[in-house]
Amino acid sequence: MLLLHHMDVVTADAADWVHDPFGGELEDGYVYGRGALDMKCFGIMHLMALDMLLEQGMPLDRDIIFLAVADEEQEGEFGAGWMVENHWEEIAPEIVWDEGGYGIRGLLKDELVFYVSVAEKNGLWTRLIASGEAGLGSIPRGNNPIDVLTQALHKLQEHPFPPRLTPTSAEMLRRLGSTAGFPQSFLLQHAANPLLWPLVSRALAGMPTLNAMVRNLATPTVLRGGEKENIIPARAEAMLDVRLLPDEDPARFFAELEALLADDRLRLETPADLTMPAVTPFDHSFFAGLEAGITSLVPDCQVAPMLTPGGTDSRYFRRKGVPAFGLIPIIIDPDELERMHGIDERISVENLALGSRVVADVVGRVCKSTPS
Repeated sequence: MLLLHHMDVVTADAADWVHDPFGGELEDGYVYGRGALDMKCFGIMHLMALDMLLEQGMPLDRDIIFLAVADEEQEGEFGAGWMVENHWEEIAPEIVWDEGGYGIRGLLKDELVFYVSVAEKNGLWTRLIASGEAGLGSIPRGNNPIDVLTQALHKLQEHPFPPRLTPTSAEMLRRLGSTAGFPQSFLLQHAANPLLWPLVSRALAGMPTLNAMVRNLATPTVLRGGEKENIIPARAEAMLDVRLLPDEDPARFFAELEALLADDRLRLETPADLTMPAVTPFDHSFFAGLEAGITSLVPDCQVAPMLTPGGTDSRYFRRKGVPAFGLIPIIIDPDELERMHGIDERISVENLALGSRVVADVVGRVCKSTPS
């Protein structure tokens, strides 16, 4: 079994923080610092759990590999990707436990749910380039590439891609519906019914995280245009953060996107690698071990599989056919989760302790030797 976490973090401007983002300050039961949630905490939990198991002298029937990598925040090519490419024989795990989900209250309902990632969307950063006629800003000629680009982006905003339910999300909703009240319980447990899905998907559209789990997305994140105030440029471009459902054919999607934009002055530069991501089955024995370990320590909760809207290092292992599961086993609310990549990121000492116990329990359950 491979216990995976990444050591790198996103940037932080100390001027915006109350606490030193790289100080690891402890106050009122919280450890503050960039990476507290994403995801230095999980590396600490792994180490604490392994120490607990060693102290207990528990015999294990498989190797446990502790792997700390860099570069995940930049797509992982020189971290987990490099390890898989260059050191596969040294690791070659049967199971990977990585980040992806959390124990969250209030995402869809008030009850505590531990969301375990078994799949993620296909991240394909794409450049949208508009060409036009350069000239003086004081004498516009009606072919300004910035106008062309903004009109294209407006089309994207006005024509969202239709919602679609994957098997992972259908199972997540089914499990959540099992403890909900009527009529929510009926709708969630039968969300895949063609007659009910329009009603369910409209409700999910108002919840950004859940909406992202059921739609292909092409979100503008970077704009580039002219260099001088009085000059119309010959070119303008936008970066699109394209996130596709794991069973979506990228070639088909980009053909649909070009048909939507329908302008000869526009050009899409798509990634060279359009490989569709693999999905880990949620009926795997490790998922059952996770569920048993979590509910033994946190009785009043549910455990559900989820599709991660973003990306993790798990994809490198899933491509090799290795089941990868994503969960940092802490309890957090959506507002607290907003601190991740935000200001004054933090984790409670209580959650560090809980996560360490869960990891130790699950690893012990899944890897414990049975007497012959």
